[in-house]
Amino acid sequence: MLIVNGRIHDGLGTVRREDLRMAEGRISQIGENLCPEDGEEVFDAADMEILPGFVQAISQWGVNGSMQEIRPSANDNDETSNPITPELDGFYAFNGRAATAQQLGAFGLTVCGIAPSDNNLFGGTIAAFEVDGVNPYKMCLKRDIGMMASVTEHLKQTYRMRPAAPQTRMWIFANFAEQLRKASAYKTEPGKPADEKLAALRRVVEGELPLFVSCDSKVAAERVREIVEHYPKLRLVLVNGFGLEGTEEWVIERNIPVIVRTAAFPLDESAMTLDLEAIAQLVRQGIPVALSGTYTNSLSAREDMLWNGIEMMKLLHDSEAVLPMLTSVPARILGLDDLTGTLEPGKRADLVIWSANPLETWQANVVHTYQGGRLIYQEGDEMKCM
Repeated sequence: MLIVNGRIHDGLGTVRREDLRMAEGRISQIGENLCPEDGEEVFDAADMEILPGFVQAISQWGVNGSMQEIRPSANDNDETSNPITPELDGFYAFNGRAATAQQLGAFGLTVCGIAPSDNNLFGGTIAAFEVDGVNPYKMCLKRDIGMMASVTEHLKQTYRMRPAAPQTRMWIFANFAEQLRKASAYKTEPGKPADEKLAALRRVVEGELPLFVSCDSKVAAERVREIVEHYPKLRLVLVNGFGLEGTEEWVIERNIPVIVRTAAFPLDESAMTLDLEAIAQLVRQGIPVALSGTYTNSLSAREDMLWNGIEMMKLLHDSEAVLPMLTSVPARILGLDDLTGTLEPGKRADLVIWSANPLETWQANVVHTYQGGRLIYQEGDEMKCM
């Protein structure tokens, strides 16, 4: 397919009016005045904007099915039988049909990172998927992306009714430090079964997997910093951004990525400490910041990434500076930047044709959404509440 006359926003800060050719699921060519090839479909995108598909770094899309699904409301990323489960794989929580039913492509999303919930200290690994399909093995873009951890109040709320640990912040941070210490010292011994939990965390302290840590306050983030600084190879990613002030020297000096999430429900007290001006200040200093929307699979959350981008526009006043926070930066944090997140020859054809720039006007509509070169949504398709 050849898309002509559109304004191409590459997701790296550049916009230009050129043509774009897709072939075999990839972007094969971008340039001026490209000529149609024999049998090639041509779409005239005059007065339209072509953006990379949005990449939601941390989400629960496809984890819970609709009420018509085989396993409605399964919560399959929420293993709360034990607060320390780093050996688990988020890949197995994903249901392709459920993600497809949620019609993410109609809101500009083409890739979602599926992570364990915030209810465990160490919850398991993250995987990334296309948003439309059936077979998780075919939809999966990458497994084993990073380890998901949480030091938030969600742990206490989850285990309080048992009663079982963790019940206090003391337990959370003592065990966060202890598990990393044990993993650092862990070695397999001939003739003895491996400790799967420590083996999984060993990869984190050795820098093989980044550690994504959900923090619900500035104090929590500082405590995480104090603990992980003993492991120079460990690659930290801060999740939520709650309580950050934009002046954290340790974040700036180490160039620590930040994934910004917003409230999962209106009275989320932790999310009320999110200061977008502080986040904008980090962006101005070159910190890789991804806007990831709400950590929920409610239908209203399909628009959250775009709304967060619009809120950031009020502070940065530059759509080409905000767009990477929805596309190329989350792709880079997830280790998918060789595949998606930008419009460049050789990348997957994950792109969205908008009637106008959605970061600059409320009147912008999704015209076409392509996932790996396949049309998964076009304006006028029935929208379902599933």
